Order: sequence, then structure tokens, then C-alpha cells
Amino acid sequence: MNICNKHIVSLTEPHGERIVNMGVVQMRVTTELETNVRTIISYVRNASQRRISLLCFPECCLSGYIVDLAKLDYKAIAHSLIELQEVSNRFNVSLLIGTPWKSHGKIFNAAFIIKPESGIITKYYKNDLTDYDVRFFSKGTSTKSPIWNHQGVKCGVLICRDQNNPLLALRYKRNNVKVLFYLSSHHYTKREALYKERRNRSFPIVRAAENMMYVAKSDAVGEQNGLISMGSSIIVDPQGRVIAEAENGREELLKFSL
Repeated sequence: MNICNKHIVSLTEPHGERIVNMGVVQMRVTTELETNVRTIISYVRNASQRRISLLCFPECCLSGYIVDLAKLDYKAIAHSLIELQEVSNRFNVSLLIGTPWKSHGKIFNAAFIIKPESGIITKYYKNDLTDYDVRFFSKGTSTKSPIWNHQGVKCGVLICRDQNNPLLALRYKRNNVKVLFYLSSHHYTKREALYKERRNRSFPIVRAAENMMYVAKSDAVGEQNGLISMGSSIIVDPQGRVIAEAENGREELLKFSL
């Protein structure tokens, strides 16, 4: 694991105001739950050392995305979330974790927001499903998008292909959200990965500029069952300027400050 700290941007004026440090991880996600949890904990430890108070991980970072989601051990996933709550408490870092989740007999592509000493404070189910998603996942049906306050900063979350739908981001703009997080896992054939790379990096820029908010995207990297993700993790400011961007094929932690 290569944790890079070169992308650090301060976005505040020196008026003595409190700075809120956040981060997104471009993570090598495997199909092994225990391996992924160990990697997540390593990044949380590193984030704590760098005074990052909220850390976002990729879509399905616990289980891997290109797996038979119907055969997953969802009790083990629930246990891992409990373990990550304890990690959040220990290091005083809020976590944004992507995972498949089973509820009322349905499987959802979920994002959980874990806060130190508070546990899971809210969750989001992916709304805009891919052809692969519909084989396993039920569509998120809520007309409301989860919003939470992190140290005075209003935050929201979407998952991967949700970035294609401008109306989903617009919901957050209408609620004065300042930072919108995207959890992604862009796994394709090698040919697809090359021609879709630029598109996947462009959507966060467009959404940031049209909604005048920060967009922070965390993407998986590496191979899962024959498909690869090159990684398109990026942080964009409300003017559409890229302020941090991960390298292709490499694990990185991108930090930004408000």
C-alpha cells in the first residue's frame, strides 16, 4: 500500500477560523473482506496522523464490486461495520464506507456514514443502477438524499453511476450542501477502461461547477475477477478547478481542507 500525501490543498483564508480536513482514498479493493478491512484501518490510522477528520472510501470497499453479491456473508459485513465503528472511535475519524447491504430481503449498494462515538448516523442506497447492478441490487427509492453536518460543513453522498444524473446532485445544492462525496468502483475490461477514463474524470468537474460545491470522488483501483479499475479519484472546487487528483493504477490518499 502506497499512501501518498502530496496532494494537500488549503482552501481557507487565514482568519483564525477552524480548518476542517477531509480525505478520499483511492484504494486497491480485493474480493477478500478481511484484507479490505485491514487496508481501511491502515488508511484511517494514516489519516488520523494527518489530522483528517473525515475519510471517504470507494464503492463496495468491504466486499469488492465484481463478486457474486448474492453469496456474500452479510453477517460478516455487519460485523466489519461494527469493527470500523470502533476504529472510528479510536482514531476520532468519521468514515464513509461503501458496501453491499441486505435489508428486508433485498440487497442494496450502500454507503454508510460512521461518526466517532455515534456509530452509523445515516446511510444512502445507490439510485442509478448499472446493468451489472440490477443483477443483484435493488434501487434506492428514497426521494430524500442523506445530509449530515461534519464540524460545521454540510455533506452529501452519491454512488458511482449516480454521477451521471444531474438531478441527484441538484438535490444537495438545494439543501446548501458544501461537499458532495462520490463512492465509485469503475471496473471494466482493459479496452473499456481506456476509453471511459476521461468521462469518469469529467463528471465530478461538471457536477462541481454546475452546483457550485466541492466534489470529492473516491475510486477503487486494481483487478477483480478479470475486470480492472484504473482509478479516477479526484477533488474539485466549486469553480470546477481540480485541486487534487490520484494517479492511474496507484493507491493514494487525497487530502483537502475547508
